[in-house]
Amino acid sequence: MGALPELMPFKAGPIQPVAMPGETLGIWVNKVYYFYSLLYLEPVLASDPLVIDFGALAAGTWTGVTQLTLLEMPDVELGQFRAFTLDDFHAYLWQARSDGRQRTKQAQACISLFTQLNDPCGHQTEFFVHEDDFAFVNGLNPTSYPLTQSRMGFYGFRYVLEKLTQFNWDKKILPTVWTRVPATAHL
Repeated sequence: MGALPELMPFKAGPIQPVAMPGETLGIWVNKVYYFYSLLYLEPVLASDPLVIDFGALAAGTWTGVTQLTLLEMPDVELGQFRAFTLDDFHAYLWQARSDGRQRTKQAQACISLFTQLNDPCGHQTEFFVHEDDFAFVNGLNPTSYPLTQSRMGFYGFRYVLEKLTQFNWDKKILPTVWTRVPATAHL
């Protein structure tokens, strides 16, 4: 008997797809799982079109909350992304403008150059964008000097999905095997 698949996101090491074509995903959106079959996947490479520059930042200032439109997904698609900063600033991830990710009750962690030292593969920066459930970033220059640019890059996978209407989270009609994918935070 072979090993059971790791039915979870955020795997340490180089980024891997969370599922393969034909497998079932349960995508968590606003405290409900919606079920999909994965039809197709392809890599989204770390490249210049997937780098956003929040611009120059004076010492101790914020970028303001910025919608990551470059990561917007079409209907019935899912994006799996890892993030990295290219400059010495802190990036705070939000999914929906009021839904801070990577947080505790009292603080929100940030993605920074320091993150890459402690998590070189970037698995702790992983997040998902489902259809038009947008991701946002608010950046901070924590230094005592101005920055001429504050860049952040992304890479990952694009998934084309098919809705599985025979399953229903509220009625507890669930697939036997499925991968749980958090596309929004648990509020």
